[in-house]
Amino acid sequence: MPIIIRKTNYKRLAVEMNINSTSQALTYLYQLSLNQTSFRFRGQADKSWPIKPSIYRYSDFKRYQTTFYEKQILSAKPHKASPPLTQTEYDLEWLMLCQHYGIPTRLVDWSTEILSALFFACHGNKELTKDGALYICKQSDYQLYSNYDESLTENQELAFVSTYVLNPRMRNQSGCFMMWGHSPKDNSTETYDLQEYQEQLGTSFFFEKLIIPSESKKKILKELKLYYSIAYDSIYLKNGYLETKYGKGFKDLKEIARQVTLHLTDADKLTEEQNNNIIKMSRGIDRTNMFGNCINLRKV
Repeated sequence: MPIIIRKTNYKRLAVEMNINSTSQALTYLYQLSLNQTSFRFRGQADKSWPIKPSIYRYSDFKRYQTTFYEKQILSAKPHKASPPLTQTEYDLEWLMLCQHYGIPTRLVDWSTEILSALFFACHGNKELTKDGALYICKQSDYQLYSNYDESLTENQELAFVSTYVLNPRMRNQSGCFMMWGHSPKDNSTETYDLQEYQEQLGTSFFFEKLIIPSESKKKILKELKLYYSIAYDSIYLKNGYLETKYGKGFKDLKEIARQVTLHLTDADKLTEEQNNNIIKMSRGIDRTNMFGNCINLRKV
């Protein structure tokens, strides 16, 4: 029967629950509550992975380096709404779009649908031999970020994002986002994961982790496809026009932003040619290691 790792005031209960089928996942949810409007779900193919945004796992960046990386990403945002790519001028919409195209951001994907999250807990050839995890939290336990006019750098708290801007893939995944705030300007070079955030805040959060045994992954993926039409092609829905027109541009932006960040903070990790190319992009201004001695946000 289902292994629940349930956290109440940060004390793990002894009860654990394995999910071995789609019906077990749905039965568990119905037993949890018939009012499911506040629940959010996230699946991860390896149960050992922490819940942390991709920008903090990218290129071994320190926390202060991610602020430079994000600035580079935001500098590429169109100056005005450019349908069908962007519908608004908000920085947050641009970050959502970047997330969609594989650029690391401060956003973490969640879903309002448990079966969509269950797919992600099982999908991934490299992780088929590892147990997955299905996380459940309540949106109402966190702040709701809805002030799009506010600078993203001003937000220091973890929050769910209120948005009506949805691309086709987000709609199919019933997607929503949790945004990591820029942590206070302390001496730490690392960010926090979700569990660390909860523990540091010292408040009671609803947070559950269901284990998906590796031997059940293929069976669950088969059930999702057969009974609920949830499969790779439906989850990773592609828009041919947008992918063709903008896909390469986002791929290039991801790498250019990485190189610019390293040029400013740790240029030795780039080749001489890469550093010279960044200088040319900067109209000949040499900013090599301008922030090379900055190890925390106090010095940014």
